[in-house]
Amino acid sequence: MAVCLVAPSVSALSDEERSGARAAANQGVEAFEQQRWADAIELFSRAEAVVHSPVHLSFIAQSERKLGHLVKASELFNRIKREPLQANAPKAQADAVSNASVQLEEIMEQLAYVEIEIKGADARDLTVTTDGIVVPAVLVSVRRPIDPGTHVFKAHGTVGGSVPVSANFKSGERKLIELVIDPRLASGAPAVAPSAAAAESNGTKREPSSAPVNGLQIAGYSALGVGVVGAALGTVFVLGAKSKGDKADQAYDACGGAACPSEDRGYVQSLEDDQARNKTFAAVSFGFGGAALATGITLLILGGKQKPASASIQPFLGYRSIGLKGAF
Repeated sequence: MAVCLVAPSVSALSDEERSGARAAANQGVEAFEQQRWADAIELFSRAEAVVHSPVHLSFIAQSERKLGHLVKASELFNRIKREPLQANAPKAQADAVSNASVQLEEIMEQLAYVEIEIKGADARDLTVTTDGIVVPAVLVSVRRPIDPGTHVFKAHGTVGGSVPVSANFKSGERKLIELVIDPRLASGAPAVAPSAAAAESNGTKREPSSAPVNGLQIAGYSALGVGVVGAALGTVFVLGAKSKGDKADQAYDACGGAACPSEDRGYVQSLEDDQARNKTFAAVSFGFGGAALATGITLLILGGKQKPASASIQPFLGYRSIGLKGAF
């Protein structure tokens, strides 16, 4: 089958390109047979980047289906079944196109469906996410397919936010997810303790804590927490930059190094751009995290010298800024 992956219409490609695409496809077939689905997707995606073939897409779609990514698989099979084939197309390509309709029909019966409803605000003023991925505002309140399994839904914005809602979807199940917007959860608003909110709503006066609060120490611990997050993000971006750089080197070598044609050089350049962005984000994260850690340590030292007293303090973070505001 791998011999038929390259269509006759790609005669304009060099021998090295055809050979490289065939090698990637052969390795992709091996990975697929060994049930290494993620590796199969990666290898066939590389082959497809050089030579288009519905067979490449079919293996990718089948691998996505094995991983439970039914939405991605359905979109790929939809694309494959509409593939225009030449009269002399290899049998493997014709089989991939005809099999796409069968696979798609099976997947459509397995897909779950979700409809997100926003309560208390306009969806256009919010960022709605599913598993951390942004849902376009125009698709909120639209029933759409979703992979079976557990998913987390959330909305946030300057007008308010919702608590995360987790729901498990079974194959063929349809669910309505309601996200209730609370103005107290608006982006950038100070957190309100539930117990305090309940006491205020009931008209009950909260008794002061027996232990006085040192505002500088509270701010210090908060700043330390921000610093740890910044350092963690920096590490993530560093690893991302390394991954993109490795992929760029591999793609560059695969397309012939210095002789890499311009149409393939674009893919390599995109990986290099992603690497540069990750490096920039890493530097910013480490810088911000380091400043927050230094601020936290300083505040803790000062707080240890301060006598306990009533204090009103609120840490804040802004663009290129970190600090405190309140009364001591």
